[in-house]
Amino acid sequence: MGSFGERLQREREMRGITLEEIADSTKIGTRSLRALEQEHFDQLPGGIFNKGFVRAYARYLGIDEEQAVADFLAAAGEPEQPLPTPVPRARPASSSSAGRSWAAVLALVVLAAGGFAAWKYKVGPFAGRVSQSESAGPPPPVVPSSGAAAAPAASDQTASPAPAAGVTSGSDAAATPSAAGEGFVVLVRAKEDCWISLSADDRTVMEGTLLAAETKEVRATKRVVLKMGNAAGVEVSYNNQATPPLGRPNEVKTVVFTSEGLQP
Repeated sequence: MGSFGERLQREREMRGITLEEIADSTKIGTRSLRALEQEHFDQLPGGIFNKGFVRAYARYLGIDEEQAVADFLAAAGEPEQPLPTPVPRARPASSSSAGRSWAAVLALVVLAAGGFAAWKYKVGPFAGRVSQSESAGPPPPVVPSSGAAAAPAASDQTASPAPAAGVTSGSDAAATPSAAGEGFVVLVRAKEDCWISLSADDRTVMEGTLLAAETKEVRATKRVVLKMGNAAGVEVSYNNQATPPLGRPNEVKTVVFTSEGLQP
């Protein structure tokens, strides 16, 4: 059978494919592809990047991706990620419990109706006895004899001062994600085919090849992590502001964005 790297190389050579052809299609550097075949795993970027490289390599050759990843993990001595434990769903209330609840509500309604009827019976003879002061209503307002009273009324209608320069109004504040408390936005655009891994607030959004002229936008409140197989092949903007170039051609690079922008 041979080792993991030998099997990859044998499958590639059986199909007459060169490392350069795989690198051109997957945008993974030939150095990383050769490190896979020679099992020099210390030369790889690590983490999900390694499994992404193996998947892209296997997909190009047309072999089983999951089996290739499993063989890689065994060769590299890395444990497979455990599946998340399912959360048990809450059981709906039984029909007998619902029936008891409705019976209790009905009993409360009956008691309330009986109490109201008893109160109505007791206060009935006295309902029409309203004092003269109560029936007369509030005293009429005093009308001032001069026009001096117009000043306080005018003060009540004083227009609110206009906002100071540089202060954003409520409607304008909602236009930007940070002012509305919605986090920040990172937009990734591929200038050429490039393998990327993109996560927002520790949730993986994309892992694969972003084709030339394609874009991927994510919104986050804490942080965005972008990993690239070809740092010069992508353009990135933060809240519609372009960032400086992130790396050299075929350079494997990882960058992090937070609410404060691109982190050093």
